[in-house]
Amino acid sequence: MRVKKIFGSILAGVLIVSGVGMSANAADIAPKNVEHRDHVIELSLERASGSFNMTVPAKSILRADKSFPLEAGETVTIKATYSPFSASVDFGLVDSKGKFHYLTVNNGTFDKTIKVDTRGNYVFAVRNNSSQSISVSGYVKY
Repeated sequence: MRVKKIFGSILAGVLIVSGVGMSANAADIAPKNVEHRDHVIELSLERASGSFNMTVPAKSILRADKSFPLEAGETVTIKATYSPFSASVDFGLVDSKGKFHYLTVNNGTFDKTIKVDTRGNYVFAVRNNSSQSISVSGYVKY
């Protein structure tokens, strides 16, 4: 528990110092040219932050089971690692209309901040674009 508090404090300090947000891509959760299976995972995220550890099947998206409200301009920071590192993975937020606002990585690590443009309820999600399952763990702060 102490390690989580220390990690959270360090993360908060880095975010305050950097103060940088990135706009995310947006797409429907299941693009027509890729077959994604949609799974809901139990990912307990409290209002300020939460950690996750999961396996995402090939060509699938996993979403948290609870949404959280965000105002326009608010940010969500996601720090994660996954393997195999060569997989293409989208990390992001699904809005109440089902649109997936995401950023893509291909190197095994994700450390980005997503800024939302519209007020609403959002759900954290991870999409595996590769043809094999991936193991993902990390931290979400909002």
